[in-house]
Amino acid sequence: MPGLVLPPLWLLVGIAAVGPVVMNGVLPANTAIMSEFSTRYGIAQLVLTVFLLATLFGQVILGAAADRLGRRPIMLWSLAGFSLGGFLCALAPQIEWLLLARFIQGFFASVCVILPRTMVRDVYGREKSASIIGYMTVAMMVAPLFGPAIGGWVTDNLNWRWLYAGLGFVGSMLCIGCWFRLHETLTADSKLDNGTSMLMSSKALLLLRPFNATAMMMSGTVGLYYAFLAGAPYVMMESRGFSASIYGSWFAMVAIGYLTGNLIAGRFSTSFGIDRMIYLGAVPGLLGVVLMWLLIGVTHPLGLFGPMLLIAMSNGMSLPNLFSAVMSVRPDLISSSSGLSGALQVAFGVVLTYVLGLLLPFGDYWLCIVMTVSALLWLAGLAMWKALPKAG
Repeated sequence: MPGLVLPPLWLLVGIAAVGPVVMNGVLPANTAIMSEFSTRYGIAQLVLTVFLLATLFGQVILGAAADRLGRRPIMLWSLAGFSLGGFLCALAPQIEWLLLARFIQGFFASVCVILPRTMVRDVYGREKSASIIGYMTVAMMVAPLFGPAIGGWVTDNLNWRWLYAGLGFVGSMLCIGCWFRLHETLTADSKLDNGTSMLMSSKALLLLRPFNATAMMMSGTVGLYYAFLAGAPYVMMESRGFSASIYGSWFAMVAIGYLTGNLIAGRFSTSFGIDRMIYLGAVPGLLGVVLMWLLIGVTHPLGLFGPMLLIAMSNGMSLPNLFSAVMSVRPDLISSSSGLSGALQVAFGVVLTYVLGLLLPFGDYWLCIVMTVSALLWLAGLAMWKALPKAG
């Protein structure tokens, strides 16, 4: 919008980087958590499921609040809450307390997913914002590139509690940075009236076919990633006997694939347009799912992470354009659109991760089955999108 200036990009990138790090950086510690709390994998894996469930509520509630109250106050309060959740995780005396603290952490971490890209969309138009989000995510992926590797090293050499304490410290630093450097990007005339409730906003969006088609594609493509996050630690460490450090090191392939896809999105989204990039982005992801089935019997880590590199690249190509598309459905509900679509993704992810925690002990092939379900949802959304009139 004319007159609006984007807050410091380094600050938005730092905030956005926290989302994937807090989600996947702690997963190499699942085996250590199982040992310390004397529990089974299905329970320890709930640190991901509970986190996703919390972000489901957080994205809807905080996304709608940001449309009414502004981006800056919601960001500040949420980063403070996220920091508190991290420290509570580090101090948890039992698995139940860890899961409760993880819920607090996840609820407030949801703003790290929705508000940085919402602020970009506040300032830039539909096509330009997809390009900016793509480039922003390229820089953002530096942290997740090393997050699981650092998490694995800390788990093997120090203690898993230091992972959560470190995230609490990072949240505190980002909150201080936002206090001094983050300015408001929501104009006064764009704020929703206080009478416009979260439920009203959600209902209005769910009645729109473009929103539903985009949300289905986003849920399918992100579901592939969530399924892998839930299943890969078990397949690598419990089923195939690799250490947390080795798992974390190989996970860098996922980040490299996502980074590559983001580079492609940043370079070509403006010139190719959102529609074409959404179609092109689906190709490597669907190939990756096929390859995952073909390599199911390969015990070398490359058999698992090679196909996931393609899927991650597909995510990187598709998601910046899908984010921009879903926030363009109703320009007066940008943050609500971002929050609701994110919540639907996470709801799907909660089901996937919980089911995988139950089924994986019966065979590694369940990871491929659940990922195939996600791919089918992606294809269904893609078919619905193709049937819509061309986006303007």
